[in-house]
Amino acid sequence: MKKRAFLLLGFVLFFVGVVLALPSSPGMKPSRLARNLPESFTNWRGKPQEPGSQEKKILARDTEFERMHYVDTVTRLPSVEASIVFSGKNLSQSIHRPEVCLRAQGWNFVSESYEVWPDLLPNGELLPVKELICRMVYRRTNEAGDPEDVLREDGSPVYIWRAFYYTFFGHERVVAGHYERTGEDMKDRLLKGHDQRWAYATFSSFITKKHEEQRLNQGAVDILDEAETKTHIQSFLKELLPLVVSAPGEGVDLDLMSENDSGE
Repeated sequence: MKKRAFLLLGFVLFFVGVVLALPSSPGMKPSRLARNLPESFTNWRGKPQEPGSQEKKILARDTEFERMHYVDTVTRLPSVEASIVFSGKNLSQSIHRPEVCLRAQGWNFVSESYEVWPDLLPNGELLPVKELICRMVYRRTNEAGDPEDVLREDGSPVYIWRAFYYTFFGHERVVAGHYERTGEDMKDRLLKGHDQRWAYATFSSFITKKHEEQRLNQGAVDILDEAETKTHIQSFLKELLPLVVSAPGEGVDLDLMSENDSGE
């Protein structure tokens, strides 16, 4: 047992020594995901959204956000929100598991699963995603101006439901796992001598069937259950992703190019 512990310690110290011996990273490689989301494409029209205060508190100051609320101008399909967080220079603070931000916003997770979606990325590449089915107690402002929970006649809370799908776009690879992303960073730093800017993208929509079951007024919108909401977001991404995702290693980030040229 002691021999195994010494071998493990020696292995760890070896890799720590390798990391310390490496020269400073020559800048960051850009993400495959574009820095800006389109304000319109096909039937979709987008409206920029600001990140919440809780999200800003959690992430590093040089973290960059891009968020767009999309509405289909032709059909009655539910709206879709696309949210992207671009990592800064401090990878340990500027990007993390999206579950952290969602919990900070008040969402509770009903189910979680990993999936792989075909035919959405360049050259037939598979898109790995993590699915989060979430709910949050519906709150509204009372006459005194204070927020209060909305309750049913039996006293149970009314919930709003949303399906979230997230993934991480790196310089070459797309991964859905936080620890898989961390492994890619370690491998690139050790073997290739560079860091990369990651973008974690989250795409979400309300599960309108859940709202109909609770008799929430949703206006004129199609009623979709969990499976139909997933198909809806996949169709949305089939139109959006070809516009904003480059082939592996071909992403462009003008800010990173100017930083690398200046030697920062």
